[in-house]
Amino acid sequence: MKFKALTYRADIDGLRAIAVSSVIFFHVGIPGFSGGFVGVDIFFVISGFLITSIILKEIHAGTFSIARFYERRIRRIFPALFPLITFTVVFGAFLFDPIAFKAFGQTIIATTFFGSNILFWQESGYFDAASITKPLLHTWSLAVEEQFYILFPLLLIAINRFFKNRYITWLLGICLISLLANIYGVYTHPSATFYLVFTRAWELLFGSILAIGVLPKLKLDFHRNLFSIAGICFIVYSVGFYTEATLFPGAAALTPVLGASLVIYSGIGGGKSTISKILSIKPVVYIGLISYSLYLWHWPLIVFVRYLICRELTSVEITAIILATLLISSLSLKFIEQPFRGLEPVIPDKKKLFVLSGVLMVIVSIIGTFIYLQNGMPYRYPDAKSAIMDMETDPQWMHFEENEINLDGLQKGKQPALIGKWRAPCFALWGDSHAGGLITALSEMSQKYGISGYNITHGKKFLPILGLDRVRSDYNLHEAQYNQNVIDFIKARPEISTVIIAGYWSAESKYVDVTGEYNGKKTYSTFLKQGLLRSVDAVLKMGRKVVLVTDVPTLRDGPNAIIYVAKRFNKTPNFQKISPSIAEYEKQNKDVLLIFNEIAKFQSVTIVHPESMLFDHNGNTIVMANEKSLYMDTDHLSTEGSRFISPVFDQVFKTMVMIK
Repeated sequence: MKFKALTYRADIDGLRAIAVSSVIFFHVGIPGFSGGFVGVDIFFVISGFLITSIILKEIHAGTFSIARFYERRIRRIFPALFPLITFTVVFGAFLFDPIAFKAFGQTIIATTFFGSNILFWQESGYFDAASITKPLLHTWSLAVEEQFYILFPLLLIAINRFFKNRYITWLLGICLISLLANIYGVYTHPSATFYLVFTRAWELLFGSILAIGVLPKLKLDFHRNLFSIAGICFIVYSVGFYTEATLFPGAAALTPVLGASLVIYSGIGGGKSTISKILSIKPVVYIGLISYSLYLWHWPLIVFVRYLICRELTSVEITAIILATLLISSLSLKFIEQPFRGLEPVIPDKKKLFVLSGVLMVIVSIIGTFIYLQNGMPYRYPDAKSAIMDMETDPQWMHFEENEINLDGLQKGKQPALIGKWRAPCFALWGDSHAGGLITALSEMSQKYGISGYNITHGKKFLPILGLDRVRSDYNLHEAQYNQNVIDFIKARPEISTVIIAGYWSAESKYVDVTGEYNGKKTYSTFLKQGLLRSVDAVLKMGRKVVLVTDVPTLRDGPNAIIYVAKRFNKTPNFQKISPSIAEYEKQNKDVLLIFNEIAKFQSVTIVHPESMLFDHNGNTIVMANEKSLYMDTDHLSTEGSRFISPVFDQVFKTMVMIK
């Protein structure tokens, strides 16, 4: 088997231009690019094709060296990456509140050692920071590639030496296993499937399989045009019609991956298709040449601008960010990247390059460790720190997870935590973390009226709706079984006279009805209504009363950024940027309120509206009162916020006392 040196293909740089443009336009919110995130998948295919071609040519020429391979990776990745990290540290130190900056410290460490994909997977829980406070979030894809290339060259060497060059057998086999794991995992462990190398390896391997030359070369222009046009159509379709709601990666990722593969395949063996000629136009090729820097720089610029202005970007701001990214990337290519990769590179000695790279990684990781261990360096601006809400120190939330009662606990008869400590419990709070946001309010009322209740809340988006499991869940904790156990728990305790049901009702998810009553796909509203009716009916049949709690308004952005930045510049926070109006709240909760109004007709059902306390006289959401934020993040009440809305439960507790 012979492998020739890969000749330069301008159309592949053009394909890079499509990939990076799609990602950037998606991130800045340009219409028509709702699926632009697939640009990363296109990059994976390109990378697999090019690097496999280089490795195999050197293996069969007897010139391959692991040390030289990693030298090339260092010269390709490090020169542009570490100036970017330096930039994010400087601007993060100036802009970020301590909570965001502490988390950023971890990100610096993970990015330096190409493990950020693992960190972001672990941080993908319900209460973790929003992506807008993670300027290095996009480095997860670099981590996937570098982890892949730790073992991949060794695999190719092993196949060459011990398996008679049967590349197609091994690569195709691993590719299929990875693809099947990806398709399955997107339903059961979506975050892990998105971020981890094993479930992404198949995308790089598509490119690798193209590089081993087992597919017949296209000799006719008609065939080249047919394959390349089909490939571009696949890419355009996925970029234009996929959205963040698309089940991804999974089977959906096949479309852009096949698209990129077809475009690359159409140019193997010489000859150019019409698409290839278009992709080879000099301005398009230039975008491809600076695509690595474009990818690196665009996201931090978006993050810092968004954090500073605390609102969506305008068209002028989008244009400015894109132009700034282009300028920085052009300068990076000419003055940083090319000098390290040229015929007479900076630091030509391989050993010195490895040593200096190692020292650089250690220094940067020490900086990240210091930021993390110093809790985000709150002494940078003490006045602003006092206004920031932190779940680790907020009384209502600091022990929330400890007080959760999970499925295993319910099955073993574990007693839930109590709300209030007066008399035997006479009520139960059932719901997700939004129900948990009511704990302070209910504690205040419990103290006022001398009663107590069970806290049966769960922080993993477990809505209190019977017979339903979410389709996509990283938690894999069986919501339907958990909620049924809650009902069994209440049934076994006749002293519970009232069940307070609350949740994040407007957060749409995909569900499956485990009872079999509803088969096939149904809207979220249909499932919510049926599940909630089951829950209410189950409680009423026990002779207990039901209190249904509507949800609080969801802010457009978390309050910490706007508070911190305002105090940093000695200004008054402008909460209108993040505060939804009554009309917006009613629109978001339209279906939910209709369901509640229908259930309100049942006897022994009371509806409580905490949102009624959270709108000012202008109809905008109240974010801060008494110099304290009422919100922890976009949708969870702080201790102060829960206390603020507590009066809406006064009549409920009066009724409970009368029942006793």
